[in-house]
Amino acid sequence: MATIPIKPPKVNTNPKNGGFWKQILMIVIGTTISLIFTIIAAQLTERHQRSKDRRLSAMMVMSNIEGFSRNMEEISSYMSANDSIATWLLNKPLEELELMPEEVLSDLLSRATSLLFLTYDKSAESIFSNNIETWKNMGNVKFIDRVGQCFSAMNMAEERWNGWVKDVESTMRNIKDHPDEYEGSSIPMKSLRSEKVRHTLAGIHYWRAWLSYMAATMRYHNLSNMESINISEKELMDYTDARIQGVENTNEAPDFNDYYSAPISPDSITSMREYDAHIEQMKNK
Repeated sequence: MATIPIKPPKVNTNPKNGGFWKQILMIVIGTTISLIFTIIAAQLTERHQRSKDRRLSAMMVMSNIEGFSRNMEEISSYMSANDSIATWLLNKPLEELELMPEEVLSDLLSRATSLLFLTYDKSAESIFSNNIETWKNMGNVKFIDRVGQCFSAMNMAEERWNGWVKDVESTMRNIKDHPDEYEGSSIPMKSLRSEKVRHTLAGIHYWRAWLSYMAATMRYHNLSNMESINISEKELMDYTDARIQGVENTNEAPDFNDYYSAPISPDSITSMREYDAHIEQMKNK
């Protein structure tokens, strides 16, 4: 098929003819309008891209907060056995615990005081902190304030928790390194006669509850963040490649006492019965 040639419009080049200036004016106006539309389209595209970038950054920030909450919950769940063993050791008279084999008692103490450190990826926090002007341009001051508060609380929680874990490790290590400074026939009994160790064992339930409480608080603020920036919970769940189970924003902040007063798992208590049986058997000998 033959190509139909495109012929440019003819311009009357005779300056004596008024049509010449009219055509020049029309060309200038057409070019100007075309340039204006091009600039507007470029600005709209740039604005849309900036909006997408801010939204992605917001997703990264909120996903980071959610990940931190899960990390705290996982440690709290891991501490279920620590909590049960510590409670059992504290509730048993020292005379009865002395009837236990030293290696068994040592293993129980080790399991009760074996704790995980709390860490999280600070890259999203860095992005947020280094682009605060960009966030301000979003015009959502409440979102910025809540995210800033969340990161401050996360840093505080990490420092406070890890400080306690290091203190527990130091306390237990000091008894092994300086056994003559403590009363008792064995390292486990020296540990259980130490007021500092008993205070540590008693604190496991508190710290476990505190982790769950902090996780719930972070998630509570994160749900408000989602609402204020118009990102659905499903979007965030898809982005973090996991579902948030049983989380509903009731607009009621979590109460620490609800977590601290939670009973110890019956299954976990049952797991200590074999040690009760061993003590009874030794008593009857």
